[in-house]
Amino acid sequence: MTGVTLGKEMFTDLDFDVSLLAEMLEVLVLALTVMQEEASTFGLQINWSKTKILQVPSSTSSSTVQVADRHVEVVDAFVYLGCLIDSSGGSRGEVLHRIGLARSCMNMLERMIWKSSIRMETKLRFYQTYIVPVLMYGCETWATTKYLLSCLDAFATRALRKILRIPYTRHVSHAEVRRTTGCSLLSHLVTNRRLRLLLPYCSQFTS
Repeated sequence: MTGVTLGKEMFTDLDFDVSLLAEMLEVLVLALTVMQEEASTFGLQINWSKTKILQVPSSTSSSTVQVADRHVEVVDAFVYLGCLIDSSGGSRGEVLHRIGLARSCMNMLERMIWKSSIRMETKLRFYQTYIVPVLMYGCETWATTKYLLSCLDAFATRALRKILRIPYTRHVSHAEVRRTTGCSLLSHLVTNRRLRLLLPYCSQFTS
C-alpha cells in the first residue's frame, strides 16, 4: 500500500490544492513535471483532470498543453478556493460571479424567508448573516472600479427592496431603503475591509 508515513501512521487518502506560478509556460510545464515525479515517490498522484493552466494575459490559442504524457487544459477562468480567477488579471469576473451566487441565495429563500410572515428584523439578520458573506467573500483582495462598486450597491438595493416588499411602482429612494434597514452601502464595506487588511502592513513602514 502506498501513501505518506508520519511517525507510525500511514496516510493513504490525502488531498492537496497546489498553485504554481511561473513567468513562462515552459517553466510551468517543467515545474509540473518535477512535481509529478516528486509526488510519485510518496505514493501521491496529480489529478490531471482537475489541473488547469491559466495565462495572464491570455496569449495562447491552444486548448491544451502537454505535460509529460498528459494533456492539461488551458482555460480563461477557473474557481480556486472559492474565488473566480480569470486571464484578465482583474476582479470583474469574480465580483459578477459573487453577485450571481448571492442572487441565487436570495432566490432560494424567496418563499421560506422573504415572503414569510416572520419579523422584518429577522429577515434582515438572515440577509446580513447569509447573503452578505456570500457576496463579500474575498473582497479584501478585489481590484475594484466605480462600475463594480456600483454593481454591488445596485444588487444590495434590489435585495433590500425585495425584503421590504417595496414594489417598483413606489418611488422610494435608495437612501430611504438604507435608512429603514440600517444597512450601509456595500461599496463602503469593501473599502473598510480592504483598509483593515492593509493597516497592519502600513504600520510596519511607519514604525
